Amino acid sequence: MIEFPEQGIPGTLVRYAEGGGEPVELDARGPVALSSGSRLVYVVDATGAADADGAGEAPGELDRDALAAALAQLPSDAFVVADLSGATDAMVRAIAGQRALRTLVLAGDFTDEGVAALGGMPELADLVLESPRFTGAGLAALAGSRTAASLDSLVLSEATAFRPEHLRALSEAPHLTSLTFEGMPVDHTLAGAVLAHLPRVAEVSVAERPGHALDPGVLERLLAAGLCVNGIAAPPEYAALFAGAAAEADQAGQEGQGDGEDESEDEDDMGGDEPPEERGVLREVVEEDELERLLAGPVPVLVGLTAPWCGPCAFLTPVLEDVVEARGAALTGVKVDVDRAAWAQERFAVLGVPTVLLLRDGREVFRFSGAATRRRIEEWLATAGVPGGTAR
Repeated sequence: MIEFPEQGIPGTLVRYAEGGGEPVELDARGPVALSSGSRLVYVVDATGAADADGAGEAPGELDRDALAAALAQLPSDAFVVADLSGATDAMVRAIAGQRALRTLVLAGDFTDEGVAALGGMPELADLVLESPRFTGAGLAALAGSRTAASLDSLVLSEATAFRPEHLRALSEAPHLTSLTFEGMPVDHTLAGAVLAHLPRVAEVSVAERPGHALDPGVLERLLAAGLCVNGIAAPPEYAALFAGAAAEADQAGQEGQGDGEDESEDEDDMGGDEPPEERGVLREVVEEDELERLLAGPVPVLVGLTAPWCGPCAFLTPVLEDVVEARGAALTGVKVDVDRAAWAQERFAVLGVPTVLLLRDGREVFRFSGAATRRRIEEWLATAGVPGGTAR
């Protein structure tokens, strides 16, 4: 039983069952019952709300100081996910008392002082920080904390005041494997701070503002270090090749937008709500010896690691079939169900599915994780020197 204030707190409260079932929206007021295995998600938008002294962009009914006070009074195990927009330092300090949080999304005008209060969250895996006043100095207070010990993923969004050297404060975080930068320039200084997290960090995502693409030199540096950048990874000897291809693709995309070209077909490539039917183009491999025989052949092999319970896999597999079919005899396509082929994830050092690898002469040329469009996959294959091929 989670006790909320009798007067309630603003925002949206959702109860969901970890084993499945439909989420249920609840009133965050009074006692809220939780059955075994059920958890609470809390979302509130206090953007433009007033503080107690009336300060705020557009004072309204929501009082951010009162909200912070209400959050501070909640039991420490109320939520597993919290998403606070319009967050102030007082709200951040209040939500820091939630020891069971696994995901915390903060967007607002909070400062390093608020972030420094987040050190006592032993379950926190995913942290998103978005504030133009956040410089990153607050990360130093998290170094060696219970939060740093549990953190898997850190997202910095629109943190325009962020100073790259502060990222190094979390370089000893034992489980931090993923860094994401949204709306921020990723230059060589920030890249150097990212590389200080090696070998733990394996994945970097960069979503810069339109017209400000990732510098090819920075991308090459990150790829050469063995990082997966925006879903693509390649051995060091191919880093310059793929960085150059990414720059050419970005330039072509900007020119296409300038000419008014519609790229909606790139989005449609992944299908609608229902995944398209698989056609059996990809060869199903269960035994590792069978894969070895294919890798010893004269053509490169595209290996898709999948699982029957993986939703994105159901959409990606038909796309891979189209790509392989279009290349005919120039490419062999393989599908490996990691549930049936227990050796696959360990062999390829894969933590999740879908993951797709191109292997030539038994060596990895590139890999990507998650969904990708046919256009993008074909660009990567062309960069790797896999021709269009002929019909099988």
